[in-house]
Amino acid sequence: MYRMFGGTEPESSSKGYLQEPLSLREEFRSRRFGLGHSNPSDFLRSQWQSKPKSSIFLAYRWLLGGFFNVGLVNYVIQYYRNGTVFIYLTNWAFIMCGITSITGAVLVTIYHCKPETWVPPRCVIKTYWAFYWTTIIMECLIAITYWAAIYPDDRVLTNPTRVSDFYNIFIHLLPPIFFTIDHIIVAQPARLLHFVYPMVFGYSYGLFALIYYELGATGIPLSIHFWTLKTRRRC
Repeated sequence: MYRMFGGTEPESSSKGYLQEPLSLREEFRSRRFGLGHSNPSDFLRSQWQSKPKSSIFLAYRWLLGGFFNVGLVNYVIQYYRNGTVFIYLTNWAFIMCGITSITGAVLVTIYHCKPETWVPPRCVIKTYWAFYWTTIIMECLIAITYWAAIYPDDRVLTNPTRVSDFYNIFIHLLPPIFFTIDHIIVAQPARLLHFVYPMVFGYSYGLFALIYYELGATGIPLSIHFWTLKTRRRC
């Protein structure tokens, strides 16, 4: 059985966990494309807590994880539509919300059950960091695209991809808001060059959509739906 242990680190002497911003010169060094970080415990803490462990942050992590995963499960059940729920970019990003938020909650929980010097394996931290940055960027891009270019054309009753007003707000508005707030709360750093990870995610979806339609499947992923609506407006 795989066990969640990844070594120890010296206890921080700092009274807080606020991240020090990098200079632009340092930010754009090629090594910043990577996912290495000198203090993995930053991914287990809030930058506003004063002690190594915070029960408030732990509870918050589970509230966020529970919120998105309960919503995700109910959404998939209600709009499964013979599996076509999984072909849309919006839903791919929404699934990422669930994975990222629950992973954060699990990691913080394990940390609270371990000594303060415990840190997760580096591969876990790197994967979580890539998922987190991909989620927040993709959700912001999807929200901007949807509300600026697609809404309200997709709200017509004849739209086969239409969802209820509740879930429309849940998947197109709440994720970027909640994850932006979360990004202000957490102690983990942000790296500008990590734009490559949401880019890989976007290209992966584009490849999937291309193969999906080449195989003769039906459905309207977000990218196709967007251009369809734009074409209708011009006609």
